[in-house]
Amino acid sequence: MEIPDRRRAPRVPVRERVEILFDDPILTAVEVELKETSEQGFRISHDSPLLVPGLDVRLSRHGAVLQARVIWTHILEGRRVSGCLLL
Repeated sequence: MEIPDRRRAPRVPVRERVEILFDDPILTAVEVELKETSEQGFRISHDSPLLVPGLDVRLSRHGAVLQARVIWTHILEGRRVSGCLLL
């Protein structure tokens, strides 16, 4: 049985090292691998236990900074993966 894709926006695969920034309570930067993007958000792979659901973050990419919120995080093949919604 095939499970239908419920996503609202098409995903674009990416493989790029980027920086995630957040204040909790001081400015913290975490290097992550951007895995895919869409009009509504992005998915990242990382090793940081600090990127938890509900955390507001900034994605620094190509000189632009995007505001987002971590919506989910799980461990896949020994590495953390997080989905973020653009704000």
